[in-house]
Amino acid sequence: MPANAFLTSAAIGNREDLTDVIWNTAPTDTPFLSSIEKVQAEGVTHEWQRDVLAAPANNVVAEGADATYTAITPTTRLTNQTQISRKTFSISDTQERVKSAGRASDIYYNKVKQGKELRKDMELAVIQNPIWVTGASRETKGLRGFVITNPGFNSAGSPAGVAPAFPNTGPTDSSILRNFTEALFRTAVLGAYTNGGDFDMLMVAPSMKQAISTNWTGGGAVGSTNRTVFTKGEDKKLQASYDIYCSDFGDLKIVPNRVMARTRDAYLIDDSLCAVAMLRDMQTTELARIGSARNYMIEAEYALEVREERGLAAIRDIQAF
Repeated sequence: MPANAFLTSAAIGNREDLTDVIWNTAPTDTPFLSSIEKVQAEGVTHEWQRDVLAAPANNVVAEGADATYTAITPTTRLTNQTQISRKTFSISDTQERVKSAGRASDIYYNKVKQGKELRKDMELAVIQNPIWVTGASRETKGLRGFVITNPGFNSAGSPAGVAPAFPNTGPTDSSILRNFTEALFRTAVLGAYTNGGDFDMLMVAPSMKQAISTNWTGGGAVGSTNRTVFTKGEDKKLQASYDIYCSDFGDLKIVPNRVMARTRDAYLIDDSLCAVAMLRDMQTTELARIGSARNYMIEAEYALEVREERGLAAIRDIQAF
């Protein structure tokens, strides 16, 4: 190196090398909310009804017989509470005015970012909340508390209640976990199908998705008629990769859900039997100024509507192996 070479370590005024891209490692997919219908709620207590067809019978009537009348069984009225979820941020006027790398506006950037975060919070609530909570700080009950008929617990575990009473008590986990085997899954599939479910998705934590890919074999050798068949699929609406499992009662997607913090639960979903009821859609509101800053709130109010839990199923108290 020549003597007196002018190096960057001594220079004053070199521009920083800061790229105009902000990398975000937090995923934004919400498979459950993205797959179910959105309906309108009219009050903080959201209610709906369900009914069931009589079991098939050998229906024979004698020629000329008088009509007799079957007693009418009333519908069952189900309920849930709406939950309010919120994100907030404050941006100073100066920060909004200066030139920032990676975004033209800190206000717009945070509206988008925190809107995605809020939707993930909603996904967590409608899956994992065990009960509903009334009052000012109310909470909506999630799948964890609604799936009762096909609960899928290990020994000592128990569902939230017995249909049609549906007491507002949370389910009880078993103290013993078991491997997430294909046999457990097939039991859940049979229960949901027998009770009227036309399921299309098995929603699992990512570690369970790996266990399925590694260990499920269908109980037979390659080439046997009962070997599990997976095909790859991709759905832009779900924004997730999944396998398609060819079950005895139709094809269903095996979808990993990063939001599911409880890895011990998996859910068999018929998306026509669930909806998210929005009392207030997600909305961004600019709040009153405090000094030289602009203040924002993003808020939504919603409830999970499980129209008919008998067509759903859970596999609980499971672990990857």
